[in-house]
Amino acid sequence: MRKIIAPLAAVLLVACTTTEQANRALSTKFAGKSADSFFMQYGPPASSYTMNDGRRMYVWAEEQRNIQMPDRSTSTVNVIGNVAYVNTTTTPGANIAMQCQVRLVVSKSGIIEQIGAQSDTMGAWQTSRCNEVFGG
Repeated sequence: MRKIIAPLAAVLLVACTTTEQANRALSTKFAGKSADSFFMQYGPPASSYTMNDGRRMYVWAEEQRNIQMPDRSTSTVNVIGNVAYVNTTTTPGANIAMQCQVRLVVSKSGIIEQIGAQSDTMGAWQTSRCNEVFGG
């Protein structure tokens, strides 16, 4: 059981690290800058909410991307006398959905006060899609 838990914990820690890297990149690139500059570069927000103090909270989401993993087959051959018996097992493919969602808190004057990943899936090349998009 420990042989399974240790690698799983390591993968989860790596995922947290890269999402943290994406948050640092977002903060460095955009905190204190105009929200309009963010939206001009990455597209309009998916939703917004006006807070009681007049600030606005936005959620930006990239269009979901899907990677189709192919089917995988494994065969074993057993030879009994002059006869070969083949046993093939096929594992069906899978669809992996990737998407980064970012939450921005913007002042009344349109300046980004807080920015960070709200939802972050596995990426195509990294364990954080947001880090792929914003990590540089």
